[in-house]
Amino acid sequence: MIIASMYPAPYDVQDRHDQNSALIVDDKIYAYEEEKLTSVKGESTVRFPERSLMIGMKELNIYPKDVDLWVFPKPLKIDLESMYLFFTWIVKAYLGDKDSFEKWFKKKVKFVPHQIAHASLAVYGSKFDECAFLCLDGGGDLADPRNFIFGEYSNDKFKVSKNNKGLKNIGVFHSMVADSLGYPGDENGKVSGLSGYGKVQPELVKRFEDFIEIKSNGIIFDRKRYGFTSVNLQKIKPKEYNRGKIFNSYPSDTNILRVSSSYLPHDIAATGEIVFVNSILSLLKQLKKYTKLKKIVFSGGIFQNVSLNNSILESGIFEHVYFPMASADSGLSLGAALFIENKYKKRKRKTLLTPLLGPSFSDIEIKKLLDQSRIKYVKDNHIEKTVAKLINDGKTVGWFQGRAEYGPRSLGSRSILADPRKFESKSRINQLLKKRDWFMPYAPSILEEYMDEFVINPNPSPYMQIAFKIKDNKKNSIPAAVHVDGTSRIHTVSKTVNQKYWNLINEFRLLTGLPIVLNTSFNRHHIPTISEPRQALEHLLDGCMDYLAINDYLISFDDNRIATEPFKNEETESYSLKRDCIKRLITLLEIEKDKKSIIQYVKNLSKLLNIDLSFDGQTFKLEGKNVKQSEIQNTLLAVL
Repeated sequence: MIIASMYPAPYDVQDRHDQNSALIVDDKIYAYEEEKLTSVKGESTVRFPERSLMIGMKELNIYPKDVDLWVFPKPLKIDLESMYLFFTWIVKAYLGDKDSFEKWFKKKVKFVPHQIAHASLAVYGSKFDECAFLCLDGGGDLADPRNFIFGEYSNDKFKVSKNNKGLKNIGVFHSMVADSLGYPGDENGKVSGLSGYGKVQPELVKRFEDFIEIKSNGIIFDRKRYGFTSVNLQKIKPKEYNRGKIFNSYPSDTNILRVSSSYLPHDIAATGEIVFVNSILSLLKQLKKYTKLKKIVFSGGIFQNVSLNNSILESGIFEHVYFPMASADSGLSLGAALFIENKYKKRKRKTLLTPLLGPSFSDIEIKKLLDQSRIKYVKDNHIEKTVAKLINDGKTVGWFQGRAEYGPRSLGSRSILADPRKFESKSRINQLLKKRDWFMPYAPSILEEYMDEFVINPNPSPYMQIAFKIKDNKKNSIPAAVHVDGTSRIHTVSKTVNQKYWNLINEFRLLTGLPIVLNTSFNRHHIPTISEPRQALEHLLDGCMDYLAINDYLISFDDNRIATEPFKNEETESYSLKRDCIKRLITLLEIEKDKKSIIQYVKNLSKLLNIDLSFDGQTFKLEGKNVKQSEIQNTLLAVL
């Protein structure tokens, strides 16, 4: 049986982000995100994920006319005219006459609700024959507006016992915390990253909790947004297009901003994170009363939060937990495909579903590109050993191998690798490649055989979806991979799943005694993880890394480009934190109408900077001297 699945449905009236496609051809699976092929983050600017679908057909060598069943999320309205256009003129899957199309459509096309697709990916990705399932996100879609479902999977059936609808939910709370800090709501992972540097503020906890009501049928967040933000033309970049940043400005005027504006940003993040995590743990404790099952799977965008996932693991509310490789909407096409497949046959699930489900590229394709581009390269039959030596020598290496990863994490197919023993590896990757927020942690890949030696509460982590607490005696051995809060988003590497990557890490272990390498996604800031060889080559030539290992071809930056400037170390984390807090003051002066909040913020900033700074609502004073409002930012930065 051949199944093709797409998210969203063609010509759906709703704007849907994170478009993706999946194929099942007998026992073979392909799944991939459109954004990795278009380089548009959260891709929602195309009509449907055509690129990812057709790249998958090339990978598995099938044609649209071969497909037995087409699977889509249930649209708000089914338009047969649009569907006819898609299946005939666009993909050439239907070759009959128009009069017979409706009959063909009813036989060939299946629809799966949003939240059931989430649950299905989690259930069928795990090894559980029966389990509870919990799905939480920001609000589903127009045809399935549920933001929460809970139920049980047994006897090959999904039984939903609890659900809730609408946009007043805990996912929106976390997004609004991100918004209040000046980040887009869909970048709420930055709240988690920044939270490690802050302190939970008890009074702010109370204010946040006043907005939240926790019931067994869901978490209600009393969201309030006061007016619309303006379009931001300065954010338009042709190669780094981000719709969310263009059509919105941050922070926006919300109830979260209004109650938190007097606090320092890292303290807001720490407080918002603890309220978020505790709310979901409270919900989970209530839901446990409605099932006797000891195993549970989680899906929905909320479970991209690796700190939350570790809190769930450590809570012990359920004995066994599973988080899929693509919890957010990027996993919906595969989840829907697996749901339909299992209506016809039961897939054998002796092992966890591999995340290596994307496209691959042959040596012939890669060599042709390198020769056409007149690139100097070598063919290395011991590429794993060579790259391990380069990492040991302090080099950053782009690792492009085999089938690409499905989901938001790079897992040893499209990765940038470095030495976890050196804290400056973080700075080096940030300077050369990422240029992302200084507080965001970097993650390591570890041979799964050594997981217990490093982690306090170990659990399989093949998708890098849990931030584990690291044992005290191991923190100093991998400083670049341990966050300020003592956690690490570890990725366990199996020899049977990704032998080449396992071999590389093992070679590094033989050199250093350490079975771990630092691993981050293969992409510049503002674009998704790369997919194809030309992108990898462009990143190398842009100076994003020292070497590129693509299949068995090794390419050196120095052999192909002459850098005009050497690498420079970035500023310290302490400096970056203080600088951002100063910039936050300028933002508040522009948007905050309540002078009392700004006065209190200045008091908090004064303590952080350890200076005598005050503000009376009109005038700033630094060490007793008046400072003009227009000069306060430069003056404070000079103090640093």
